[in-house]
Amino acid sequence: MPTSYVRLPAGMTAPGGGREVACHGATVGEVIDEAITVEPRMRARIFREDGRRFAGIFLNGRNINALDGMDTAVSDGDRLSVVPPLSGG
Repeated sequence: MPTSYVRLPAGMTAPGGGREVACHGATVGEVIDEAITVEPRMRARIFREDGRRFAGIFLNGRNINALDGMDTAVSDGDRLSVVPPLSGG
């Protein structure tokens, strides 16, 4: 299975102190699931309580909404970024 790298949202670090975690999966959804297993606090930064996604997820700089969403295929070495929504006034 391909190895992809997930950049953690601002303010989060992986158990080893890094800002990125290596994950395996064939799709963005599988990779994100593994990243959440490594860093469970990510779930609240990506999904609402009802399970709907509210954070932006980018695969190699492209918004997955413009691709196949969580079903977007990943390749070895791909990089994913999670960008929580910004709010304020």
